[in-house]
Amino acid sequence: MRSDPDAKPGLLRGLSPPERPAPAGGEQPGVDPLAPLVRRAATGEREALASLLSLIGPSIVAAVRVVAGADVDVEDAAQEAMIAIADSVGRFRGQSSFLHYARRIAVRTALAFRRARRAKTRPLVGLDLAPAAEARASSDAGPNVDLERGEWLNAFQRLLDELPEGQAESLTYRVLFEYPLPVIARELEVPVNTVRSRIRLARDHLRQRILSDPELMVLMGEPP
Repeated sequence: MRSDPDAKPGLLRGLSPPERPAPAGGEQPGVDPLAPLVRRAATGEREALASLLSLIGPSIVAAVRVVAGADVDVEDAAQEAMIAIADSVGRFRGQSSFLHYARRIAVRTALAFRRARRAKTRPLVGLDLAPAAEARASSDAGPNVDLERGEWLNAFQRLLDELPEGQAESLTYRVLFEYPLPVIARELEVPVNTVRSRIRLARDHLRQRILSDPELMVLMGEPP
């Protein structure tokens, strides 16, 4: 059975991950409360740039944390993202809100950090879910649902590492951020059909990976 990228976000009946940034579907192009600060920052006004980065900081850290996960130093990745955002203010063309633009940089930075880390480590035959199992057995801090969501997110992040960059980025926006397809297309500057195809291919690959691994099948909510 083929996946439907237009269906409600969530990978194969997966849980919603914790600390997910708010869905972006309600933001309208051209309506951007940060626009005055962006214009001033683009002219080199340092105070405006500092204020801008301060305002978007929590959203950027949350986005990096959701995408990067425990395998990456979130503080380092978020700092790198903020530097990249500051360097890119002058190139912002206003085709979306500045927060959308900044989140896109944050997502790409976090994915790059994950890929760089993976390149330095020994390739794994399968996903190592032992840390999640140990956490489940030893943790007494919080409801079980929080642990289940954390385990789901950890597995999903590792599955993303197996995908080509365009597929990983598109699926991240769709599943973790719940962006509608037209918004994803606008953010990535590609046709909607390209986004739809990337998400379908990504979900088909992940479905096969999940169905081939009984532990993943249980964790990600796949039926036997």
